[in-house]
Amino acid sequence: MSLRARVLQAMNCEDTSPSSVLLRGAMTAAVPFYAAGNALRSAGFSAGIKQTKSLGRPTLSVGNLTTGGTGKTPMVGYLVRQLVELGHKPCILLRGYRGGDEAEEHKLLLGDLAYVEPNPDRVAAAQIALGEHPDITCFVLDDGFQHRRAQRDLNLVLIDASNPWGFDHLLPRGLMREPKAALKRADALIITHAEQADEETLEALNQELEQITGKPAIAQAEHIWTGLRDDEDNTLPLETIKDYCVMGVVGIGNPDAFTETLMQHADRVVHCEALPDHHHYSKKQVLGLIDLAIAARAQAMITTEKDWVKWSILLEDEKIAMPIYRAALTMRWKTGEQALNELVGERMKTKAPS
Repeated sequence: MSLRARVLQAMNCEDTSPSSVLLRGAMTAAVPFYAAGNALRSAGFSAGIKQTKSLGRPTLSVGNLTTGGTGKTPMVGYLVRQLVELGHKPCILLRGYRGGDEAEEHKLLLGDLAYVEPNPDRVAAAQIALGEHPDITCFVLDDGFQHRRAQRDLNLVLIDASNPWGFDHLLPRGLMREPKAALKRADALIITHAEQADEETLEALNQELEQITGKPAIAQAEHIWTGLRDDEDNTLPLETIKDYCVMGVVGIGNPDAFTETLMQHADRVVHCEALPDHHHYSKKQVLGLIDLAIAARAQAMITTEKDWVKWSILLEDEKIAMPIYRAALTMRWKTGEQALNELVGERMKTKAPS
């Protein structure tokens, strides 16, 4: 079991072993220090001691309250396409994790629809991007809810229906970056991964969101596998693996959703290796995972677009003894698409001159 899996089992109290109890105790003891630092920073912005700065173009932020796994990448892709339809030339600003997986994934999925500028300092990134591409008419902050230095015209926050409150604790005891009350800063909330919750659960979550912020979520989105892509970028039907024994490998924020979906489409899943979000692979590790799949008699390996971006470079000169597919993921609206589009159009209608 990976370190990440052990930590998550400690967080959600699945593991009751003495070592897990000790780990939970240590994480709980650290929460007050994290909470104090977070509260001090928030108070600084609320009091005007810490200043926000305009990025020079209309700005839309997509963020979340918990760490990873809420579906930001497909949501950003959808919003970029909406902005393009409104006549904008967007630029995505994102933190830029080691390995550059998210930046490369945006480039792969969006092509020339948007510029992509990775930089932990979004204010500096905006200045750099405008200097290089003066035709930019708006910015989209990927994971921008906590990056409060950057002013935004629309603040969207995603809530994962499968684990909305990150085990009900702040970091490091749970996955929450801020308390629930921070959601009051959001202009609109969007429930994601709605396919993983029944109607009763979704209704209860909406009621809780309304109690916290005064309004329910504006929309609900589902994240659906629509096919599989091979190493030559061909899209294959999901039925390709219905009789296959497969092994999954993921370095994403919500590996459980990936594993559950894989089990629905493959005949058998011998193993699913869950690695930390934005995991930095080495060539030796990827080849070792392939050897593990072969030893387990898997007929194919399944991963994500984000992981494949890094794998494809490492495996460029290698001959692999089995097919490697990545899930083609599509975001589908369950409710609220029109209301969200109208809000985006209203807040982002102003274009800066080229």
